[in-house]
Amino acid sequence: MAALFAGARAYVDWSLRNPVSAQLLHRRPVPGFEPSAQAFAPSIAIIASLRALLVLAVERGRLIPEAATEEAVLLFTSVVAGVVSQQLANEPQAGPEDGRYARLLDPALAMWLAHYTP
Repeated sequence: MAALFAGARAYVDWSLRNPVSAQLLHRRPVPGFEPSAQAFAPSIAIIASLRALLVLAVERGRLIPEAATEEAVLLFTSVVAGVVSQQLANEPQAGPEDGRYARLLDPALAMWLAHYTP
């Protein structure tokens, strides 16, 4: 669980320090744009790592089996990306420690965790 949450925090931190790149990851600013398989591969690898952490947490009894489903992955990434999106839209100059939305990452992750904890 610590690795899962540390990864989310690192992603938010990176996104706020690299807002232009983060916007390209979270949005498709060019209508009709589809990334190439090569360009999309790192995203697929990150999601595979997330799934592996969730499966491990389920195997260790830390999370219920539903936590390793596609729905849980979508919800987790929506929570993290939502924090980033709100922070960049409303306080783009703020950092992860002082941003109104970035500060909410831990409580948001706690809500996700509460939903999938035995």
